[in-house]
Amino acid sequence: MKKILAAAMCMMIFGSGALAQEAPKELIMYGNAVENTGSTITVQNANKPFDKVALHITEDTFLIDNSTGYYIGANDIALNEHVKAYYGPALTRSLPPQGKADAIVAGAETSRPVFTYFNIGKVEPQDDGSVRVLNVNETQYVTISPVVYPDVTELKAGDKMLLWYDFSTLSLPGQATATKAVLLQKGLADININTVAGVIAMEGKELADVKMLNRFGTLYVPLRPVAEALGYTVNWNNDAQTAVVYKGAQSAVCTVGSDDYGKQRMRVKLQYKPLLIDNTLMVPVEMLDHVMDYSVKISASHV
Repeated sequence: MKKILAAAMCMMIFGSGALAQEAPKELIMYGNAVENTGSTITVQNANKPFDKVALHITEDTFLIDNSTGYYIGANDIALNEHVKAYYGPALTRSLPPQGKADAIVAGAETSRPVFTYFNIGKVEPQDDGSVRVLNVNETQYVTISPVVYPDVTELKAGDKMLLWYDFSTLSLPGQATATKAVLLQKGLADININTVAGVIAMEGKELADVKMLNRFGTLYVPLRPVAEALGYTVNWNNDAQTAVVYKGAQSAVCTVGSDDYGKQRMRVKLQYKPLLIDNTLMVPVEMLDHVMDYSVKISASHV
């Protein structure tokens, strides 16, 4: 009998683990703003009176009026006003827990939502020129046509939008077609460089304590670790002082001391030349952008 009970408990434990879903990448709370300092808004869950979260308002937080979709200020959100708060899963263990607000939509909800705040997790191009975007929590698909948003082909994961649509299917993920779309913020660049922290982040990988240097008015980074983190193979010809990086049909070539770069079978001339310093090939960030076609964002702020 004990063996049967033990086996049953194991099945419950391991079974529940197998059925557990991945935690959402963005949390949402419907409730009321019970405290507002102008820099922090505390939201009380409408369905769980003892469930609260204190959300810090930063320059990256979107505060939006529910009836119009227009921006508002933190002080425009009245006490006990209905809000829909979006925030990340990183919270303090205090009571109430504290975190950073990604967006707060304020105002009473109508029977049919005017719009939805949409944090794009995936973009799927369609044959007719439209794209289908999936939110980061993988609960909603919305198809956006070039008629609704002309720059639809430029949308990428991490972009944040307001999307209007008439209805959504009850499937999971839901399916909807946008009737209006407004871009709030472009997402992260393909390559994000913080010169203070000495970190290069790309495609879910982070290179810490990377050697960087400023020369001739531009930033230089080591080619090999960056290219390999992006999935490229790097071949170095010491006699020619030339590096070739390739990934499938994509390729780039650079030579120490030359402002001529190779891009597939094309030649690209840049203002800055690769340098060989302490046996490390350093390339200007312009190579990553104009030759390898990655968007680059450089930050000198503290993290």
